[in-house]
Amino acid sequence: MLPSLILALVVAQPLTTSGGYEQAQAAARSGHGDEAVRQLLALKNDTRAQQLLCTVYVTLERFDEGIRTCEAVARANPSSSEAQLLLARAYGAKADHSGAFTGMKLVGKIRGSFEKAVELDPTSIDALSDLGEFYVSAPSIVGGGSDKATALVAPLMKLSPARGHRLLGMIAQKNGNLPVAEAEFQKEIEQKHSPESYVDLANFYAHEKQWEKASAAALSAIRHDTRHGADSIDAANLLVKINREIPAAIRSYRDYLAGSNQTAGMPAFKVHTLMGLALAAQDNKGAAQSEFAAALELAHDYPPAQKGAQ
Repeated sequence: MLPSLILALVVAQPLTTSGGYEQAQAAARSGHGDEAVRQLLALKNDTRAQQLLCTVYVTLERFDEGIRTCEAVARANPSSSEAQLLLARAYGAKADHSGAFTGMKLVGKIRGSFEKAVELDPTSIDALSDLGEFYVSAPSIVGGGSDKATALVAPLMKLSPARGHRLLGMIAQKNGNLPVAEAEFQKEIEQKHSPESYVDLANFYAHEKQWEKASAAALSAIRHDTRHGADSIDAANLLVKINREIPAAIRSYRDYLAGSNQTAGMPAFKVHTLMGLALAAQDNKGAAQSEFAAALELAHDYPPAQKGAQ
């Protein structure tokens, strides 16, 4: 689950400042990748603008630029948990898109930044959750381990019972205790009937190749996401991955693009590309090419859209 988490959780924060930053933030949230980079580069002295620039670079798959930007922000703000969290996610995104050798070289940096984020703010739900997921996913030789993840459950439960049950579900699944894992993901839903919680259950079922249950949980996530936000896209992506309910997935992409809850972490150019890939899989090549073209209009060098358009 860690790769999807990393890509799914690198999102812009609802920050407020004047003039240039607000305009750049609007460009990033509406998925105008090229324009967002142009505007954010002009705001070199605005820490929050540089954090957002890191996010935009990562979603554009310009990972080295994203890492350099986030590293600079972290150096300039050594007491910022958020800066360390964004840096860990940027490292993770590059590792997820690299070969095994490069990925292994980055694991120590990922762990170190996640741990630093928790050290700087032990009350950060996102930092605790991300670090716990890292410990579950990473082998012990690089600092992972279920025992380390388990140690984070109690503090996470105090802050977010839903996230606490989610982490318990991941630990149980990692250890092969599937009935307990399923029960914990169900408890996450009971604690917080959020689209995200249904996506977590859907991912569990998909990992265990329980395709019908995975499809049903993903559809539940879409139904519960009445705001047509990023969780619907995560659910739609899962449906496409397991080749179930593709029309529902495509509707989710369209609803997201037509709505007002887009984020910099799930930009329009990425969703156009995802919809293009789904349409191409259904042999609707003309519609797919239109989506790839729409993506490249917003982000001219976005690699997945370029590949799809070939």
